[in-house]
Amino acid sequence: MTSTPPSFAAPAGTWADAAASQHAGADQYRPDVDGLRAIAVMSVLLHHLLPEDVPGGYVGVDVFFVISGFLITSIVHREILEGTFRFSRFYERRARRIFPALFAALLVTLLVAHVLLLPSDLVGTLRAAIGTVFFSSNIVFWSQTARGYFSATNAGINPLLHTWSLGVEEQYYLLFPLLLLALHKWLPRRVTSVLAVAALVSLALAAAFVGTKSVAVFFLSPSRAWELLCGSLLAYGAVPLASNRWARELLAFAGLAAVLASCAMYGPTTTFPGLSALPPVIGTAALIHAGSSGPTAITQLLALRPFVFIGLISYSLYLWHWPLIVFTRYAAGMEPAERFFVPLLVGSLLVATLSYRYVEQPFRKKPISKDSRGVSRKTIVQATAAISILLCAVSVAGLLRNGHSKRFTREVASLDAQRAPNIPFVACDGLEMSRACHIGAATVPVVLLWGDSHLLAWAPVIDKLLKERGIAAILATRSACPPVLDFREGVPNACARYASEIHQYLRDHPELRTVAVAAHWRAYFVPERGGKAASVLSSAIPPVVTRSSLRSSLDQLGLDGRRVVLFGPVPVYEANVPLVKALELVSGRRHLHTTSEAQRVMHKEFYAMNMIGVRLADPVAWLCQTDCVYFAQGNSLYRDSHHLSVAGAMYLEEHVRRVLLDDIDSGSRARAGVQ
Repeated sequence: MTSTPPSFAAPAGTWADAAASQHAGADQYRPDVDGLRAIAVMSVLLHHLLPEDVPGGYVGVDVFFVISGFLITSIVHREILEGTFRFSRFYERRARRIFPALFAALLVTLLVAHVLLLPSDLVGTLRAAIGTVFFSSNIVFWSQTARGYFSATNAGINPLLHTWSLGVEEQYYLLFPLLLLALHKWLPRRVTSVLAVAALVSLALAAAFVGTKSVAVFFLSPSRAWELLCGSLLAYGAVPLASNRWARELLAFAGLAAVLASCAMYGPTTTFPGLSALPPVIGTAALIHAGSSGPTAITQLLALRPFVFIGLISYSLYLWHWPLIVFTRYAAGMEPAERFFVPLLVGSLLVATLSYRYVEQPFRKKPISKDSRGVSRKTIVQATAAISILLCAVSVAGLLRNGHSKRFTREVASLDAQRAPNIPFVACDGLEMSRACHIGAATVPVVLLWGDSHLLAWAPVIDKLLKERGIAAILATRSACPPVLDFREGVPNACARYASEIHQYLRDHPELRTVAVAAHWRAYFVPERGGKAASVLSSAIPPVVTRSSLRSSLDQLGLDGRRVVLFGPVPVYEANVPLVKALELVSGRRHLHTTSEAQRVMHKEFYAMNMIGVRLADPVAWLCQTDCVYFAQGNSLYRDSHHLSVAGAMYLEEHVRRVLLDDIDSGSRARAGVQ
């Protein structure tokens, strides 16, 4: 699993800092930095609206972290040198720039969420709201997804998902001024060296664990701090200024190219963040640094009024764009955001402009004073505390009432609950073969069931059928790993090792006479020339399977007379099936629809494969006569957009019995003949 969900947005606090400075000691506004902020926020916005066209736009997060480190550290460094730094003034500035727009967005978001969202989504939003108030929503989202593939929540439709980055940034600035003061007091000649070492340690942490703890690396501050520290090092003059005009021009051009190339070339399969975050981070630092000792063509371009304007409203644009996208999609039955590109783009810019003018600016410019012309720090603290308590009280009340579930009918509430089911045999996923689960009857296994989470979805009905027939099977699954023995380059090491383990296990256990294979095939298949890889749920699985490699693997599995049962793809939908079905019941409008023809086109790489010698189980044929079935007997047949629910697997019991048990009986007879 890689950590680049398209809905993970960029840091909030950075956009609130409207003034920039050069190196320590300078206090000059940098319009090109506002222009760079515009590039970053638009990359995030366009990524969320057009994920296939701007697949790497999430690097706007990293661009903003660098900008933030540069801007805030420049101010703190200057004040420390001048002896004017005060914690009270530092945090008062942060509060005035961050809280007004944030609280306005939170209040409106919670109001709309209470009206629009289903109970489970409202519960997730309320938890995120509490986390946002305490600058810890990054920890909230990490805790909800850290338990692995099967525990992933509906984070992509949480209207407060983007606040994770605000948590990272404010956690950084909670401790960073203390660190700087301590270093200036006890190690004044080593400040830059200590910051550089800290940045390297943080980067090493991200690089070391992004492959195994990707969610933690994505959300948590220790693995993100190096990006802010890069900006801080610039503010401390760690890199000599480029006095040569052409050197500055080259530096600025290379920096912008690195950022834009990352936006265009990265995607959901990029292992990120980690070393892959270096190009956008170093590119941003290069752009800032190039403009620190004089103008360049690039920095003059970024200083143009349109870029500067978007940079100035970027904090509000960030705060409002994601709730607008989520609520629009929700009201439209989870239609893709690109179908509403123009109204969402225009609406986001309009709301951001209003927020900047009537919320951000009045509070930011209000002077600190005890008379009627200003506002006292005591008033700021009291107002912040009062609104925070209000937001938390509203959120806790909603949590205690289970997302106000009584707003909806029983049928809607039931479908909502089906989005987070207990998944049978989930504890068996990813186990080594020496500890693999046995299902079916209590006897010697003669069947190997191999696959990813799609095979696990079939396990309940297979277990039932095996018990009825007195047959046992070994359940061998590893989520996000294709069950093939012949990979293209790029397969995750864990998947390759697991496939080798399966291959060796089959050689060591000739009594396994039947092998059944199932997977989310579309996620793995390499697209044909000119085509695009699957983007269902923004799959983070690299395409590593071809028709020839799957056919070769099936041939190897069928050696020594083994029977091979190949479960084909289940019909795939664009959105979470129980969610959209619930929304259909609420709105009275049908949103979900697919056909047999559409599914066979979608999975054409699979169906074009030579099936000779393989028993094909074809869920598309089972579920689609013309239109495909996704709801029956009061239950969703899916638990998301492409995994069958337990009810869905049981709905196809007779089909599975016919295609699987005949082969198992044949395999058992073959085994008896060998004996």
